[in-house]
Amino acid sequence: MMSQIKWCFFSVIVLVSLSLQLQAAAQSLPPQGQTQISDTTNQKTADKIFQEAYDNRYTWNSQFPGYTAAVHFKDGKEDYSGKIQVNPDMTVEVTGIDKEDIRQTVENQLKALIIHRRRVPFEVAHKNSTFEIGNTNKKTGAVEIVERTGNTESHYEVLKQKLLQVNRLLGKTAVTVDTLKFKNTPEGYIATRYRSTFKEPQTQQVVGVEEAEDSYTKVGNYYLLSRQVIKDYQQGKLSEQAELNYSNIQLLSGTH
Repeated sequence: MMSQIKWCFFSVIVLVSLSLQLQAAAQSLPPQGQTQISDTTNQKTADKIFQEAYDNRYTWNSQFPGYTAAVHFKDGKEDYSGKIQVNPDMTVEVTGIDKEDIRQTVENQLKALIIHRRRVPFEVAHKNSTFEIGNTNKKTGAVEIVERTGNTESHYEVLKQKLLQVNRLLGKTAVTVDTLKFKNTPEGYIATRYRSTFKEPQTQQVVGVEEAEDSYTKVGNYYLLSRQVIKDYQQGKLSEQAELNYSNIQLLSGTH
């Protein structure tokens, strides 16, 4: 069983996603940081560079109707089938899978990905943050953006209005999430292949690497997850793999 890869991958995606999108309850919206850098054509603030990438992500609109699908989960030699429903409020229901830890794994993977599809205004999600310009990646040209929220600090790499990398300290583990592949849509980009590298913060020793690759199908006006493959690597070698496939995807309302 791949319990380590399932729960570790879920934790990374959820926590990184929360750093990008939550804190939506407060009323006031204080201004963001005003660090300046020179762009090829103009002057941009650090928060502006980050916001352009944030707003460029693909998210579902307010008319999102929800959807249903059949799900097939393959974990090594074990296979499980069931049904899922994502509601208009983006809550998730998974039925038909008798084994509870597998049912929860499917549910949690969907919850983690749905966080990326939820539309939260930048001014709300990052209202308590300040931003600064860091270094420029000489190989890619990506600009480092440092976000500080209270006592926490996150580092991002941004290039051409896309988030290429996220760096965070999660508990006692340093995590780097690199986006390796994108799907471009008229409504924004979707990260479809990404690598999570786990390190010991003091020594920078790699303690684990996970990769995920997602496939999306357009149903009505919405791009919906149709396949996800998760791979766990130990000492540079593939050790475990899980796969989720979604079929018969149907919107809850046929008018969208």
